[in-house]
Amino acid sequence: MDLHLLLGRFSVCKVVKITAEMIEKPFSFSSVTEEECSLICRTENVPQDCLLREDDWCCFRIAEDASFQKYGMISFLAKVIASQKTATLVVGTYDTDYLFVKEDKFIQVKQQLLEEGCRFI
Repeated sequence: MDLHLLLGRFSVCKVVKITAEMIEKPFSFSSVTEEECSLICRTENVPQDCLLREDDWCCFRIAEDASFQKYGMISFLAKVIASQKTATLVVGTYDTDYLFVKEDKFIQVKQQLLEEGCRFI
């Protein structure tokens, strides 16, 4: 499986509300539920008024066809990541999926993915 590492670090934030300014920046993902508003964004784009934040996430995406007809890709990646005793966040878009792993475990996760046949391009 081909994967692409996104440069920079990301943060997961709990915010009062999602604004247009928050989601206009590249690689911003938002979610609004009845209980919370969350934002995943590059760390340098964290809003000043966020309520809570978790920093130091690395991100990579599936760099090949990840259309809705494909299945098992996330399951495979999640299993490899879990084998390294760390959590992952997954965000799906129409075209592909993005996976976030904490920075302190990323080298181990990347090495295991390579050993399992993945390529970082």
